[in-house]
Amino acid sequence: MKALVFNEFGGSDVLQYVDIPDAVAGKGEILLEMTAIGLNFADIYRRKGNYHLVGGAPYVLGYEGAGVVVALGEDVTDFTIGDRVAFVDVPLANAELVAIPVTQAIPIPDLIGDDIAASVLLQGLTASYLAKDSYAIKYGDVALVHAVAGGVGQMLTQIITSLGGKVIGLTSSEEKAAIAQKLGAEEVLLYSDGWAEKLTGKIDVVYDSVGSTLMDSFQTVREKGTVVFLRYVRW
Repeated sequence: MKALVFNEFGGSDVLQYVDIPDAVAGKGEILLEMTAIGLNFADIYRRKGNYHLVGGAPYVLGYEGAGVVVALGEDVTDFTIGDRVAFVDVPLANAELVAIPVTQAIPIPDLIGDDIAASVLLQGLTASYLAKDSYAIKYGDVALVHAVAGGVGQMLTQIITSLGGKVIGLTSSEEKAAIAQKLGAEEVLLYSDGWAEKLTGKIDVVYDSVGSTLMDSFQTVREKGTVVFLRYVRW
């Protein structure tokens, strides 16, 4: 099968599209012929050598994707050949064939395309966890979302508003601000706007994915408010 691999860490020029042995479905796994593969910053960090990688060289990137079931491993009863399936947090996705555990397999509804399914799961699950577990959004809560126009920020904005919360977003440009407002953000401030002073004591929960802004985020929350600091690290 063809796969996108690299043998040494570096820029995109280290990537090679080559033949490697076919993946095989083991016990409790299904084999997918890939139709769409997600690309995340984590993949870039792994290529550069900043994140943990499974196996040894040649390394195959990718932890998220969608495809069609072409083979069933032993003891698999919940899927059939031809099923459309998406997955997240399964390594070696940048290949024509990927073996995934059935515990990681998510059937794709007919109304959702493979490209959407392959690109939404990592960021979507992150956003859902932030809004429902890190801090459970309640009706009327005011949430400050850093990098509001990014992938997680866009989904987090929609989840918060669907739960009855209000979103104040932070971003770096007017163009990005317009994106967030279309998705339901009540107000969007630029990082150059002196946002911490404007929002002092007004926020119930801050979702801070930047880090260097953390002390300013603490300034904005009300008494006994919450600051969630998130870093996109996956092992």
